[in-house]
Amino acid sequence: MCPSEIPIGSTPLVSVIIPVYKVEKYLRRCVDSVLIQSYSNLEIFLVNDGSPDNCGKICDDYSKADSRIKVIHKENGGLSDARNAAIDLAEGKYITFIDSDDFVTIDYIETLVSLAVSHDADIAVSQFVYYRDNGEYLIHQPKETTKVFDSRNAIETMLYQRDFETSAWGKLYRVSLFKGDVRYPKGLLYEDLATTYKLIALSNRIAVTNKISYYYYLRDDSIIGNNFSPKKMDILTIANNMLRTFEDQMPGLLLPLKCRLTSLYLTVFLQIKQRNEFCDILWYKIKEYRNVVLFDNNARLKTRLACLLSYFGSSSIRFFFNFINERK
Repeated sequence: MCPSEIPIGSTPLVSVIIPVYKVEKYLRRCVDSVLIQSYSNLEIFLVNDGSPDNCGKICDDYSKADSRIKVIHKENGGLSDARNAAIDLAEGKYITFIDSDDFVTIDYIETLVSLAVSHDADIAVSQFVYYRDNGEYLIHQPKETTKVFDSRNAIETMLYQRDFETSAWGKLYRVSLFKGDVRYPKGLLYEDLATTYKLIALSNRIAVTNKISYYYYLRDDSIIGNNFSPKKMDILTIANNMLRTFEDQMPGLLLPLKCRLTSLYLTVFLQIKQRNEFCDILWYKIKEYRNVVLFDNNARLKTRLACLLSYFGSSSIRFFFNFINERK
């Protein structure tokens, strides 16, 4: 079903949640991309998370110009806390999240609603590209067809990083998934990894389209950037919580989880330029899982190669990834 083929009467209210913090330079681009959506039945939450710049005023100006916009001003609590504040107030049938330095195509919401309605899906997923200031797009090539998963297969696919990622953004969620106690963990990085699998586990169907409709802006201070900070060790807390949950509730998915965690451990490990206690902890975790990941044919080739090279020492892994990055 194409976006224009949404059945008459199937235009439910969609709650768009945009956390706002220190994005004065990019906020208008984001909000404007939502206001011009071809799908207009929206309530738009701009959550000013105690931003010290002019973002609060920009949000208020938008709310005066468009009645669909609702502004929440709150003390700084982080991305998760900002999302949660709006989730608690959302009145839509569906929720979608957009980061305030990103932007979307004009049919972003219409595409996702069409996907959810036509497949009776609890979660609908679109594809994304990375965007830089110089206009450079690092394209994640989408698959050719729409795919529909049950919850187990969707979690496995996501952890193996095949058809979609763990990100909160770029997805449409049935609001009933949040009616229980599922919320984003306050104060932790990798909050999407910690939460998306829970939402999928509560879903009957997850529909994934090949359409690119989300632009993820690559900032120098982005969490996926190359700079290490001790805060990134939050991955260990997230990992421990997920491992306990999977052992109790989804033991058949422990292998893909270990593959995904190993990939993240490698990413953070490579950001540490000089050996320290964090480096040693991550290296221990990599060695703990490397054997099972190496022999898992479903794991990404790059991750398996890194696990193989780990037997020759950490310098081999660093050389391998430096070589890959230089060829990009």
